[in-house]
Amino acid sequence: MPIETNIYPVSGLAKLSVQYTVYKIVGLPPGTPAYHGNIQTLIDRLSRLLKAPVTTIERDGTRHIVIPTDALPPTHIKLVATVVTLKPIGETIDLDFSASDDEFTPLRQRFLQFAIQSPLRNRPTLWQPRTGQAFFAKTPNKNFDAVGLYHGASLRVVLSPDGGWGLCIDVRSKFVRTRPLQQTFSLDDGKRLLGRTLIYRFGHQWFEVAFQGVADFDVSHPLIAEEGRFFSLLEYVNFKSRKPVADVVANLDPTGAAIFYRTNGPEPKSAPAGLCYLVEDPHTRDGARLQSHAILEPDVRRRLTEGFIDDHLRRLQLGNVDLSVARNPVPAGGRRFYIPSLEFGNRHILTLSGKPPVGTHVRLQDLGKKRNELLADRRAGFHDRSLLGRQYLIVPASVANAYGTKFKTDLQQVVTALYPQGGPYDPDIIEYDDLTAKRSFVGQARAIRQAMAAAALKPGNALVMIHGIDRRVRMTDQLEAMIVKDFPRDFDLNAAVIHTDMARDSYRLIERRDGPTYEVQPDRSRRFESYLRNVALSKVLLANRKIPFVLEGQTRADLIIGIDVKQNTAAFSLIAEGGRIAHPKSWASRQREQLTSEQVSNYLVELVNLEARSFKRPPKQIVVHRDGRAFPGEIEGLERGSALLAQAGIIAADFELTVVEIKKSGPVTLRLFDMDRANEGRSRIYNPRVGTWETLGDSEGYVCTTGQPFGRRGTVRPLHAVRVSGAMSIEDCLHDIFSLSCLAWSSPETGTRLPASIKLCDRLLFEDAADYDADQLSFGQDNQSEISA
Repeated sequence: MPIETNIYPVSGLAKLSVQYTVYKIVGLPPGTPAYHGNIQTLIDRLSRLLKAPVTTIERDGTRHIVIPTDALPPTHIKLVATVVTLKPIGETIDLDFSASDDEFTPLRQRFLQFAIQSPLRNRPTLWQPRTGQAFFAKTPNKNFDAVGLYHGASLRVVLSPDGGWGLCIDVRSKFVRTRPLQQTFSLDDGKRLLGRTLIYRFGHQWFEVAFQGVADFDVSHPLIAEEGRFFSLLEYVNFKSRKPVADVVANLDPTGAAIFYRTNGPEPKSAPAGLCYLVEDPHTRDGARLQSHAILEPDVRRRLTEGFIDDHLRRLQLGNVDLSVARNPVPAGGRRFYIPSLEFGNRHILTLSGKPPVGTHVRLQDLGKKRNELLADRRAGFHDRSLLGRQYLIVPASVANAYGTKFKTDLQQVVTALYPQGGPYDPDIIEYDDLTAKRSFVGQARAIRQAMAAAALKPGNALVMIHGIDRRVRMTDQLEAMIVKDFPRDFDLNAAVIHTDMARDSYRLIERRDGPTYEVQPDRSRRFESYLRNVALSKVLLANRKIPFVLEGQTRADLIIGIDVKQNTAAFSLIAEGGRIAHPKSWASRQREQLTSEQVSNYLVELVNLEARSFKRPPKQIVVHRDGRAFPGEIEGLERGSALLAQAGIIAADFELTVVEIKKSGPVTLRLFDMDRANEGRSRIYNPRVGTWETLGDSEGYVCTTGQPFGRRGTVRPLHAVRVSGAMSIEDCLHDIFSLSCLAWSSPETGTRLPASIKLCDRLLFEDAADYDADQLSFGQDNQSEISA
């Protein structure tokens, strides 16, 4: 079947031209700690100030700012710890919009991105939550119990795979309350909304803000100084809104509450509560309940895309130039990577091609099922054959007194069946007091620590069962954070956490002649069996670093390093020899997202040294998978660390380093669709097969790590990869990303979207990067809420 993209050709560009002026940035020498951050701040600040697409190019080895000639920038701009001066160097760039791939391609792309979105921002029927995000119609597509579902479209200008410029259009969904916040809003009401997202309907202009609290004044209070007078919020909204004003503005109560909100700036701003509408995202109760309605099958996604084109993109006027977006998408190359053969225990090979001497041939549609079955097959089983170390099961006293013994027995059976070579899984049970202690963060944490200290435990691995705690939206489970962060340091235990909910809801007491016992309820048996298997696989065996299966062959790179940073924790992973060597490690960091050059160098050297003796030969092709953005200073650190490893003889002296950004999400993503045109005049649209890939230029590509035969609901979202440094081809980079995604260790039956390099980092950061209030644990009063329902 032919493959199509969600890229739609843009016509009319032959008549479009623009001139840029090149400015030298004086006062910002390269190599200073804040250099790269200040460059980005300069671009963002000038773009907002001039309302123009500003970016940088390289001249004489340094970055120069380029600004449309008809936009006049200020001479001096204050940045972090410096003031820079912009000096024109006497060079102008006359851009046409041919699709030739040269040094000005990013500049053309940025201008077109800005130019195409500008007329949409002025459409009265559309709203955009934030700059760069999707455009939504102001009328919801559907309503669900006072919640409106809005479908919109995100737009990204790209070089089309078949030449020319195209617009990549991706449908997005958002749930928003149909009624605003109460105008009689109190301080106590606001506490439960801290951190929530709101849509602020500022007259006819709608945009997204973050709720910060309730103001101690109403909307009639003089507040905003402008044009020589003070405006109240009520006056200001009416003054600034296009006439006639929206009905919600006209009906505002002069005594109504005001709220504080935050956008991108440092200072909180104010808004009438009666103009703010709660967003229900997957982190909220209603958002999670409704999320299934936002899952779009390929044919629905295509229909919504075509509708947006018809309504808003058939004619875009840029000055005296008319552009148009075609309704027929660009075809894709239809290229696919073969699914690699996998090696299980006893050198048992699972393959889709041929019959291995020792192993199993499988059809594509049975791949996930067979991967899952082979883990429990005595002829195969886990690739790792080492023994399990000392194990502990730490449970609340209420659980130990009821179904604790039964839970341990059931989990033992599942772990032993999956990993018999590890010896009998027989964890020692440690009880902690949840009968007199409150089932809050502080109460449970102190009770667990007291039980651990009293037990005088030896080094090993621990599975800790805790009660769930009611917490604000997006707030970390502090108890889980404390356990996984502190147990290795304080008790020499690697810890994983489960919650009481599933076991509590699954077991029931049965009265028998020989006495009462707990059994799983028949109507929950299948679900509970699946849960136990997931706990055994992810929380016990993978937590003990037992590798289920590896690639039979090798990746194109000799050594792959994964990197992610989240909430002041840096996670690195090392993958080599097809997954036979897999080592994740984390470090505390003062940086929330971006690491310093020195940090990256030190962490890389430390991690690779830990596995240096495992390499059969010094690795030559080194590829780094950076989750999200690879900052310039991080790339410098990778280069420095690799040079140090080469000097020590740990990697090849003539090593080649390639850095790839792996973007798990973004405002716009390329989609690929299998088109079945067997019936004349009618097409059926399907998700593509796993391994389907496409490139946009020499350094950017997408690969389907999910898709057929894994029949998940919705439309496949290919993984986006951008080579930002190094010489490895984008095809080889995508090949390795796909191969490592086939190491679906935590979900062998359904597959995983991420390569093992990033998945290992995610597992660490899910636990290690979570944070908790240590002062509250040490000194705070235990007055938190009880166990959640």
